[in-house]
Amino acid sequence: MKWTQLTSLTLSVCFLVISFYSTSQEYQIQAADDWVKQQPLIKTEIPVNQIVDGTYYRLLDTQIKVSAQHPQQRYTRTVMQAVNQTGIDYISQLNLDFDPSYQTLTLNSLGLIRDGQYINKLASAQFKVLQRETELANGIYNGSLSLNIIVDDMRINDQLDYSFTITGRNPIYQHFSASRTLNWSVPVAQQFMRVLWQKPTPLYINTINGEVDIKDTPLAVGHDYQISLHNQATITSSSQTPYWYNPYKQVFFSELKSWQEVANWAAPLYQSAIEVTDPVTLIADEIAMHNPQASDRIAAALKFSQDEVRYLGLEMGTNSHQPTSASETLALRYGDCKDKTVLLISLLKAMGIKAYPALVNTDEGKRLIELPASAQIFDHVIVTLEHAGQRYWLDPTINYQTGTLAHLAQPNYGYALIVKPFEQQLTKMSPPVDGITIKTHDNYTIALKPEQPTTFQTSYIYSQFDAVNRRSSLARNGLDKIAKDYLEYYQGYFQGITIDKPMTVTENTNNGELLSDEFYLINDLTTKDSELTFMPQRYKIAFTNPIKLIAQRRCILSTQIILKQRLK
Repeated sequence: MKWTQLTSLTLSVCFLVISFYSTSQEYQIQAADDWVKQQPLIKTEIPVNQIVDGTYYRLLDTQIKVSAQHPQQRYTRTVMQAVNQTGIDYISQLNLDFDPSYQTLTLNSLGLIRDGQYINKLASAQFKVLQRETELANGIYNGSLSLNIIVDDMRINDQLDYSFTITGRNPIYQHFSASRTLNWSVPVAQQFMRVLWQKPTPLYINTINGEVDIKDTPLAVGHDYQISLHNQATITSSSQTPYWYNPYKQVFFSELKSWQEVANWAAPLYQSAIEVTDPVTLIADEIAMHNPQASDRIAAALKFSQDEVRYLGLEMGTNSHQPTSASETLALRYGDCKDKTVLLISLLKAMGIKAYPALVNTDEGKRLIELPASAQIFDHVIVTLEHAGQRYWLDPTINYQTGTLAHLAQPNYGYALIVKPFEQQLTKMSPPVDGITIKTHDNYTIALKPEQPTTFQTSYIYSQFDAVNRRSSLARNGLDKIAKDYLEYYQGYFQGITIDKPMTVTENTNNGELLSDEFYLINDLTTKDSELTFMPQRYKIAFTNPIKLIAQRRCILSTQIILKQRLK
């Protein structure tokens, strides 16, 4: 019997046999609930020349049920075909992620379609629940689990067909929001999205980068929204496009209509954590005593939250968006972006300086203004304030930042939602930017006698975030190692180059610049791209392509070469 002709009754009979709870109770295996609308697979040819990772996506199916009386359910079914051996390696192992603090995972089906026949793999596949902590390298513990599934006996042209349901959502979100990409950079034969909306409140729907046909079926309470697509054209983005640019068609469902509703949701979360307690006041008084000017107090409070509280996020459950109180973060001396933001705002408040949290999206950037309102779209929070008629954007998670307030490097994520009551729209982030953040000065002093070495001094001035990155690199690697790496770099251009004096690094605490000086001796000033021409009374160095030679050096943005004679 062909798989496309199998009925839901056949599936139900199979599941009566294998439906059971795992011994660990971390997940369960049973058939999908009756509300799920099963999709028959369509017949289509494999677009072999467009296949990536050896995988052809036959079906992407997402269905969400939302009601006022029961926990939210998200059903996902995926059918992928292994076109070659690479495809087998790519899809024969699955990881289904869920947060056990507020979600349960139910595996609904797992099987292979081979020559039109369905082979059930629930009994023979290997299952193991892992706590992978994929964001551990970034200092974030989220407590999520992954059901790892290894499928046996997969062969070329087999179709892996699996489905699962996640029940529950983060209780910190009081309103529903979901989105879905509708076209991809790889071919997808069939897509289905459904939102079974069983609430009397309205649901707002928006699309980006094109329209889509949405079937809307009114219910006694709510609506049944369905999107069904076949063989959508693929889209390839140019490598030269900005990181935030997204050409793909997307659909957004949200219970919120405006950014003001999002701000009203977020404001109480932060207001309850911002506090001026005795420990906070003690630190604020010390900062104020050493910094008479308000601008210097702001910079000092920022530096305290950056340097005296290490970054560590324990984002299990509601902690993903609920900030820790300022006094607790101060006592722990660690916290994530929202915790450090609350601490900085509390320190400023204790000194009579008004500041607010600002929600941003580090990926969407300038595109955020085009997207509909949603509380779930933000992935980072910083601090914003106004001082002397200018708005500042301060990120307490940045390390190795120095300088007065006027010279601080300010992040620019395009747009931000300032978290205060009745804030109605996104605010454009437009911090002042120095166009040249790495400057270099090269000084070649050429002796009159050929047997004497040429002295070569190169100075770098780093500013803004390039200064921050350079300090971070020095802290990680040490000055000696960096000096050795730079010497090895120049040895690829100059024969017989040696270090004349140790490399030095100095700081400008006012404007936040970092200056590095390197001193070398060159015994034979020739390179593949240069030649030395001897002329009466003086030396002349003639680079055949000096701009090319210098532009290859460590991302230099501004270069000046000065040639001098050493008179004896």
